[in-house]
Amino acid sequence: MRGYSQCQWYTVTVEDTANAFEVSWELLDENGVIQLSGGAPYEEDVCLPDGCYTLLMYDSAGNGWQDENWVIEDWLGEFDWDTNLSDGFHGNDILDLGDNGCSASGGGGTNGSICPNGTTAYNLEITSGTNPNEITWFLAVDGSQIAAGGAPYNDTLCLANGCHFLYMFDAGANGWEGATYNVTDNSGTSLLSGTMTTLISDTTLLNLGGLDCSNADPGGTVGTGCGTEPPSSDCATAPCVCDPYDFNISPSGFGVSNEIPSAGSISNPSYSPANQAPWGGTDFGCLLAGERNSSWMRFSIATSGVLEFNFGAGGQQIGYYDWEMWEYNGVTSCTQITNNTLPPARCVWNAVSWGGTGIASVIPPGGNAGNYGPPLNVTAGQEFIICFSNWSYANAAVTLDFTGTAGIDCSLLLPVEMLDFTVSYDEPEAVLRWSTASELNCDLFVVEHSIDRVHWSSIGLVQGAGTATTYQSYSYRHNHPAFGQNYYRLKQVDFNGAFEYSELREIDVNPKADILIYPNPCDEAFQLFFPPEFEQGTLTLFNSTGSKIDHWKNIEFPVQRISTERFPSGLYYLTFINSISDPQTKKIIINHK
Repeated sequence: MRGYSQCQWYTVTVEDTANAFEVSWELLDENGVIQLSGGAPYEEDVCLPDGCYTLLMYDSAGNGWQDENWVIEDWLGEFDWDTNLSDGFHGNDILDLGDNGCSASGGGGTNGSICPNGTTAYNLEITSGTNPNEITWFLAVDGSQIAAGGAPYNDTLCLANGCHFLYMFDAGANGWEGATYNVTDNSGTSLLSGTMTTLISDTTLLNLGGLDCSNADPGGTVGTGCGTEPPSSDCATAPCVCDPYDFNISPSGFGVSNEIPSAGSISNPSYSPANQAPWGGTDFGCLLAGERNSSWMRFSIATSGVLEFNFGAGGQQIGYYDWEMWEYNGVTSCTQITNNTLPPARCVWNAVSWGGTGIASVIPPGGNAGNYGPPLNVTAGQEFIICFSNWSYANAAVTLDFTGTAGIDCSLLLPVEMLDFTVSYDEPEAVLRWSTASELNCDLFVVEHSIDRVHWSSIGLVQGAGTATTYQSYSYRHNHPAFGQNYYRLKQVDFNGAFEYSELREIDVNPKADILIYPNPCDEAFQLFFPPEFEQGTLTLFNSTGSKIDHWKNIEFPVQRISTERFPSGLYYLTFINSISDPQTKKIIINHK
């Protein structure tokens, strides 16, 4: 039986404060692969192997994280580490798991020293062009996404030697229209530059370290069919795959969400000789180690028959390739898996680390029966989703090959005719509304939000109509958007996993200017904090019965201090009046000690 010593369980926490919306971060391993990423607030359990990690910290306002702390604690209560971005737009710190003697950067650095061992700092710049709202891109190596964003973009990336591919997309289907990409090293020497001249998508190679990249495969023409995108680390964003499907695995963690319940549950069962799997066989269980370095993918059945497939057969497998498969009925299936209510259709906990794994009536040459389950009878139109677990933390190429009589659907349809998309502000919410003229196999709309058009986060899911030939309307409310500019876009996903983005919409959130009082209750004095747009006026203090106690005409902006020594303890009302603003009345409690 395999042990569990290759990783340790930790809890990562980032607090929820008034400035949480400004915070984002990424945790990179020694190879520069993102193991964790998120914002604030955040709390997640993760199993990480010993090693030197780099925490990259970002603040969209450029003034540091203020009261935020990034904290990691082990489950045994023996390790507790925290750090903070003291100032600026971005910085870093070094996390040492397992006492490896990692060299600490001290945090807050922005030069080449920010990168972990085995990687080097490079600068990637994406210029705006004439239509930056249409531009998206991501950088990947060995199937692992290293960075992603929009335009404009300018930041430092920690990259290891390898064959990197820059995937570029344009929502307007007319190229980047003057926008360019440029990768430079620490000396400022340009290593890769250019633009996207094709209509919808393009791919270019960035070779770091002088490697032989002649046989490197970027994964086909991006965005033109099933099997052209690398697998996702999360269920809700799993791409559709075709036959055969070539992808790369690495120690990339479980993505944004850890969807797999604990072993021995409904969605992740365990088996024994006395409690065999309902489909038979001798398999011990499903994902007994949970969602370890996951690759999510989904596929559709085109013609009925017997479903058989294998991962990494023919001598390709170099580690334990555990996997679990469920029937898929839209993004609700992901919720059912997480909520532990959807049992699998098949799963295999590998018996050996070689010979491939999958479901088959006849074990492939060189395979082991302990790595294969029985085949499955399927009908046209069924869909399935697979969570592939890289238990051994391997870096390898893997092929998913379908070998049964059932046909796999390789089409990529985005048959949604969008009519309109608007965003308005109805304090305290941003209200998104959109409509479609017709839909075919529309699974869902992912609502995405950004404050800089570079870093995007999913804030909500709205179920699509599936197939509809009549007008459909949708809405979503974003509670308490950020102060200032807010950007929104819709990611429409069909049942095959194909997706496309809407145009961007933006609103400027400028809540009603308000006077702040601190402290309240107070003892010897309190302070009034005035918004910068306020002009001079008169302050008047009333007691709880409405009697006038005092007033002030010459106010000190933006902060006015008022002593309370002359006023007895009790409840008071403070009114501010000027010629341009609505009157404001504040309640204040004086409590002398």
